[in-house]
Amino acid sequence: MSLIFLSHSSHNNAEAVALGDWLRTEGWDDFFLDLDPERGIVAGERWEQALHQAASRCDAVLFLVSQAWLDSEWCRKELRLAQKLNKRIFALLIEDLPLTALPPDLTDSWQVVNLAAGADHGEAREAWLPGHKDPQYVYFSRGALQQLKSGLSKAGLDPKFFEWPPAHDPQRPPYRGLRPLDAEDAGIFFGREAPTIELIARLRGLRERAAPRLLAILGASGAGKSSFLRAGLLPRLAREDRHFLPLPVLRPERAALTGERGLVAVLVEGLKGLNLTRAAIREALETPERIADWLMQKSRNAATGPNGSFAQLPTLVLSIDQAEELFFGEGREESDRLLDLVLNPINYET
Repeated sequence: MSLIFLSHSSHNNAEAVALGDWLRTEGWDDFFLDLDPERGIVAGERWEQALHQAASRCDAVLFLVSQAWLDSEWCRKELRLAQKLNKRIFALLIEDLPLTALPPDLTDSWQVVNLAAGADHGEAREAWLPGHKDPQYVYFSRGALQQLKSGLSKAGLDPKFFEWPPAHDPQRPPYRGLRPLDAEDAGIFFGREAPTIELIARLRGLRERAAPRLLAILGASGAGKSSFLRAGLLPRLAREDRHFLPLPVLRPERAALTGERGLVAVLVEGLKGLNLTRAAIREALETPERIADWLMQKSRNAATGPNGSFAQLPTLVLSIDQAEELFFGEGREESDRLLDLVLNPINYET
């Protein structure tokens, strides 16, 4: 599985290979390029099917845009596929084209970077192509490459792994016994990369729909759903802060609203910075509009924080672990009230 997919015209093989080499030197060695001798398309493999599978399993697509790319119907198909699958899209100009020449679907992408512009081109990059005895030489703007690097990191595609052990708990044991892994354990959670990428892509599509919006993680008891949510999905979702703002995980148990990990506790932790007391939040359960106002303020603060101003407010994500506890007989009154709050939210135009 590759986190990054490189889409390019066959006329720009050299630029694609050169960009792949740059990605490797910067730490992104988990990408798919059809020309790659190790992870590309092998002899005898169906080309179109292999490209489709690679694009569907990646998390972001870098489109190397040239006039040849714009003229290629296949390249445009890859763009439509990436949009359909809710992938993160980066438009990289490898020819100095005006933005007006690009289709709106590209100019509305996560980031547009002009690798061909400016006078700050670095040393030539050698691109060795299959079947060629001599290399081709490619030049990219150093400033644009730095812009791309920053954009990939802000998109949650930082090449660094999650820190382990966490700085605040250097003696944290890697084996949790019967307890699920948590966000602090993201650095040792592995083996579920493909489902994680698929679920985040689904959430990107879901956020564009009207409320109420619900995504259920289903599996047999003991399969690791809680660890998948807490150590796999949510830490990676938090890195995509342009689109998502996860709240602390809610655990219903016998008091879905007022329990140790109920909704009030989630809001106390999640709304830090708004100077709210636990008593005020508990009282506001009777007037959901107040809670909606606080959550909207939380989203606005995140959208205008140190990471810059976003065109669209990030979507708040409430995760309920062991949600079957909501349907137990004990504590049913608070569970019903929580479900009513979640399934009948206050709607705002954002």
